[in-house]
Amino acid sequence: MNEHTRAAPNKPDRVLLIIIASSPTQLDDIITVLLDLGLPGATVIESKGLGAILRQEMPIFAGLASLIPDQTGSRLILSVTRPDAAASFFDFLEHEMTGATKPIAFTLPIDRVSGVTR
Repeated sequence: MNEHTRAAPNKPDRVLLIIIASSPTQLDDIITVLLDLGLPGATVIESKGLGAILRQEMPIFAGLASLIPDQTGSRLILSVTRPDAAASFFDFLEHEMTGATKPIAFTLPIDRVSGVTR
């Protein structure tokens, strides 16, 4: 292999699916889909966006409050999963999830994992 030829990168066996849901309704739909996809081991974390922190905890930025949406809480959902299961979740987001705002979702490759059953 010369310096201009590179081997094709290996596809990861597992990915970290990260979802940020901004409403309780989204969370209900997401959990239902994750269970339908056979992913019961997701972790849900209460989270706050930067706008909520600015509004609630940094009064110096109070003048910006009118520019920041009132919604203060969201849920961060993490799941170590197979790439095909993550792809099925993205299909759900793109084709079946309705509403003005959809959750933010993305995946990151995982090079190594321990403690997760196949």
